[in-house]
Amino acid sequence: MATGILGLGTSGSTDLSSELITKLKTAESTSILDPITAEQEDTQAEIDALDEIQTMVLELLDLVDDFDLFTSDTNIFDEVSATTTGSSVSFDATDTSSMEEGTVSVEVTQLAQKDVYQSNTISDTTATMDSGTISITIDGETYDFSTDDKTYEELVSQMNKNDQLEVTLEQVGDESYRMVIKSSESGSANALTITQTDIDLGLEDEANHVLTAQNLLATIDGIDYEKSSNQVTLESGLIIKAVDEGTSTITIEKDNASVVEGIVNIADKYNELVDLVNSYILGDDEESALISDSSTLRTMMSQIKEILFDTYGLENEENMFKYGISFDSDGYMQVDETELTEALTNNYDDIKELFTGYAEKEGIGTRLKTYLDSLDSLDGLLTAYDDKLDGRLETLEDEYQTASDKLDEKYEQMATQFAAYTVLITQMENSFASLKLLIEGDSDS
Repeated sequence: MATGILGLGTSGSTDLSSELITKLKTAESTSILDPITAEQEDTQAEIDALDEIQTMVLELLDLVDDFDLFTSDTNIFDEVSATTTGSSVSFDATDTSSMEEGTVSVEVTQLAQKDVYQSNTISDTTATMDSGTISITIDGETYDFSTDDKTYEELVSQMNKNDQLEVTLEQVGDESYRMVIKSSESGSANALTITQTDIDLGLEDEANHVLTAQNLLATIDGIDYEKSSNQVTLESGLIIKAVDEGTSTITIEKDNASVVEGIVNIADKYNELVDLVNSYILGDDEESALISDSSTLRTMMSQIKEILFDTYGLENEENMFKYGISFDSDGYMQVDETELTEALTNNYDDIKELFTGYAEKEGIGTRLKTYLDSLDSLDGLLTAYDDKLDGRLETLEDEYQTASDKLDEKYEQMATQFAAYTVLITQMENSFASLKLLIEGDSDS
C-alpha cells in the first residue's frame, strides 16, 4: 500500500481495499454457502433416485395389474389363445374371456367380393370425352354421370362423390389406362348395373365385368352362413375372417404361455427393483448410498416380499413355491418356466386361485396391486418420503438465500466503512501537507 505523509495511506488504497473485501467475501462464501450447495445437490440426487424407484414401482404395478382380481381389463387367467390349421380363415376376438375352450370347424365354399368393371384402354386420361351418359344402378337406385366436356379424370372425381362407388384410373401399360369401377362394399346386394348412352367405354362388355358381386358362403360347426362380407362374428366373440376357399380348424385353449410370460415379467421387474433399491441404500465401493433414509425402502421391499412369500387360497394351502417359483440366496425371484407350464396344464385353477384369489381371500396379484398402488397414493410411503425430500430442498434453498443475503449486507457495509476511512485519511493527509508547507515556509524566512 502506498503511504502518505502520515504513513496512513493514500486515496489509491481504495482499489486495494475493494480487492481485499472481494477476497474476504469469496473465502467466507466458500465456507458458508458451499456446504449448503453440496447438501442441495445431495438432496436433489436423492429425489432423482427416489423418482427412478417410483417409476420402476409403477412399471411393476402395470405388470401385476394383469393378475388383479378386480382389474378393469381382462384378467390374464381369463384369456384364451386361438390357433388355426388350414389357410382358409384367420381370426380375432373382441373379448377372449367369453370364449370357451374347444375347436371351431370352418369350411369356406365362396368368398364375398365386390362388383368390379373396367373400361377399354385409355391413352390420355386428360383428354376431353365425347358427350354422353354413364348410368349406374345399385341397390335399386340409378345414378347418371354426364361425360359432356369432361376429362376422364374429372369423370372419376365426379363418380367418387357417390359413397357407394370406388372409381380409379389404373395404369395398365406404359401408355395405357383403364377406368375401374367397384362397388364400395362386397356382397350380392351391392351388384352394379352399368349402361352407356351416346358413348362407349366398353363398360357393358361382358369381358370387362371382371368380378361379380357375391356373398360369403361358409359352414361353421355345421351351421351355414351367408354374409355380404368375409367376416363372421360368433356369439362367443370369436371373429372369423375368410381369406380363401377351403377348410380350417380353430383351436381355442387357455393361454398358458401368456400366464408364464406374465409371471416371468413380474419376476424380472421385481429383480430390477431389488437391484435398484440395493444400489441406492447400500452404495458401492466408489460412492456412498444416495438414499439417506433407507428404512422407507427397506419397509417397502419387506412388504412386497411378505406378499410374495405368504400362503393363499381359501384353506391357505397355496404358495408360489409349489409351482416352480423360488428365491435365491441373494433375494432374487426365479421362475422355472418348464415346471410352471406343466403346473398350469395340471393345476390351472389352483394357480389362478394363488394369483387372483377371491373377494374374501385375495391372491398374490390382487394384494400386490393394492399395495403397490398405495405407495404413490396421497399418504403413501413413497409419496411421504418424496414430500419430505421436497421440503428439505425447499428449506435448503431458503437457508442459502438467507446466508447469501447476509453476506452481501455484511460486505456492503464493510465496503462503505472502507470508503469512509479512505476519505478521512485523505483529508488528514491533505491537512498535514498544508501544515507542513506552512512550517517549511516560515523556516526558510
